[in-house]
Amino acid sequence: MNEQQSMVFESGEFSHGHKDVVFTPDDVASAIIKHFSPTGKILDPCKGDGVFFNKMDDAEYCELQEGKDFFNWNDPVDWIVSNPPYSIYSEWIRHSFKVAENIVYLIPINKAFNSSSMLKATYEWGGIAEIVHIGPGSSLKFPVGFAIGAVHYKRNYKGGIVYRHAF
Repeated sequence: MNEQQSMVFESGEFSHGHKDVVFTPDDVASAIIKHFSPTGKILDPCKGDGVFFNKMDDAEYCELQEGKDFFNWNDPVDWIVSNPPYSIYSEWIRHSFKVAENIVYLIPINKAFNSSSMLKATYEWGGIAEIVHIGPGSSLKFPVGFAIGAVHYKRNYKGGIVYRHAF
């Protein structure tokens, strides 16, 4: 069984066993959607079990397990909202910058600041408008203990970062 196959059971349901399959609790997804209120053309680039996608009317999605690879998506969107794969986050966010005006990712917050090249790419595209700290990964049953937050990137944004502790 290869790595991609191990992410899904024969029934078609997703496995929690793969390191890049980290399911978002329903209440957290609801709070993120309510807080940021995405409008216009919306994309969930890593749908997984649909916890974000199912809460956003008329949204589109990508999901590798369904043959819809986000790296093949090139249509512009107003918003991306999702919980992306952490192991390839640098490549993931750079592709997100190519297609989106606003991006909200539920991530270990340190991922947004993990290198000078990441910070430069973020600044050249726009900036981080807001971070909502949700809690340690362990409190969300994520396989990391780092602080997890909803990070809102915004094209052409050059203001300060608004920080909120929880919703």
